[in-house]
Amino acid sequence: MTELTAAALAAMTLSFVVFATAADWYAAPRMRAVALAAAITPLLWIHAFRYVALQLFSAQAFGFAIPDLTRDQIVYGDLIGMGLALATLYALRYRWRLAIPLAWVFVVATVLDLTNAAVMGIREDLFDKAADVSWLILTFYVPALWVSVVLVAWRLWTWRGERVASS
Repeated sequence: MTELTAAALAAMTLSFVVFATAADWYAAPRMRAVALAAAITPLLWIHAFRYVALQLFSAQAFGFAIPDLTRDQIVYGDLIGMGLALATLYALRYRWRLAIPLAWVFVVATVLDLTNAAVMGIREDLFDKAADVSWLILTFYVPALWVSVVLVAWRLWTWRGERVASS
């Protein structure tokens, strides 16, 4: 393991610890106390910015050694996740009946996408190649995506048909 890989893994691990701690201490207690839409809306907004993955085109042009297929799967997976997050936000905001099923589609698609990106990243040794914005996304934003999608899934799973939105 190179020093770059070790540093990226350490940063990612620390990000997971920080986000999980904040989720446990602050997000989860608040999420239990409010309607479903109010609980998951802030978490969906975290995913609304996943278009940041488009920077992989620029990073690749400036030396980030990521194969085109890997780049494309990460970028398009993130764009689909962003679209699903926005669609779910609209559905919750306007109280569409599809809001809860759409939220579940978002969760499943996001878990599959993040898992696929992780597998490809490990296979392509991207921890050792990422720099600059790519490194920050990998070590900071990706853990935020994981923790937030787990919180959304948890809140959907524990939802017992109470209010979806505040009256």
